[in-house]
Amino acid sequence: MLDRDDIRRLIPHRPPMLLVDGVSELVPRSRLVGSYTVTGTRPLPAVLLLESWGQAALVLIRHDRPMPTVLTDGVPIAGAFEGIRFGRPVLPGETVEHRVELIRLIADTGFVRGESVVGTEVVMQVGRLVGAVRPAAALRPAVLAGVSDAKEST
Repeated sequence: MLDRDDIRRLIPHRPPMLLVDGVSELVPRSRLVGSYTVTGTRPLPAVLLLESWGQAALVLIRHDRPMPTVLTDGVPIAGAFEGIRFGRPVLPGETVEHRVELIRLIADTGFVRGESVVGTEVVMQVGRLVGAVRPAAALRPAVLAGVSDAKEST
């Protein structure tokens, strides 16, 4: 249904940090099934498995409102993850399937849950993710304040 080029038109992630290869099912404002095949010689780190699932969630939340560029379209922010459970590592050559369900969408804030599977085996469960999109300009003062705070403490 959606390939990597389609996904790149929807979200701002780019290789090597684009961690969704395709979407096989998309029911607007309801659910999505996406996938990512692990390359390289090492298992996919848990934090990247979660990032990959989060990118699939972002495709679901933003499929009708593309945001390919953070400077003009906004910055996606994962505000809170709850109920994360990891199973076994995802190994090189394996394809992980992300299943995402939209709980609620309020303006640019989405509430989603789901799981990731390899074959029939659950490798990660997500009880809830709260994600939002904020204008890049609104985040600059906070980022710059953090930089000046770090300089003062050294």
